[in-house]
Amino acid sequence: MWMADPHVISALREKRALVSGLIEKLERRLEQHRVDLTHIDGVLRLFQPDRDPGDIKPKRTYARRTRYFARNELSRLVMDALRAADSALVTTDEIAGRVMETKDFDTADAALRKAIGAQVLALLRSFRKRGTVEQIGLGRGVRWRVMSL
Repeated sequence: MWMADPHVISALREKRALVSGLIEKLERRLEQHRVDLTHIDGVLRLFQPDRDPGDIKPKRTYARRTRYFARNELSRLVMDALRAADSALVTTDEIAGRVMETKDFDTADAALRKAIGAQVLALLRSFRKRGTVEQIGLGRGVRWRVMSL
């Protein structure tokens, strides 16, 4: 029978303990949310006994917004970067770099550039669906430009 190295076993045991702890913490939070929901349902039944609180559709929660940009600021900066390219094809990374320069962010910060690049890419995809920008290519070689009128 094949035996793994002790350091591999040790690392796996440590990782399992970490994931197990996270699951327990999330289960406690989930249980507390269920208790809160039960209390809210009870109060709703007091005020509206003829309606079932279970008929209320759940709202989708969204990730917390980034604090780097004000509302719609990133959209404006991305469109400004595309317009400044003057119909030339630009990559997502180039657009993210221009946005970072405009905001006076450290363009050498790889983690920040990656995070902003992901936001820019999501925004460009939504612009493409609206017909605002044109996508040329796929994958890492994708280039963008403002749709010509």
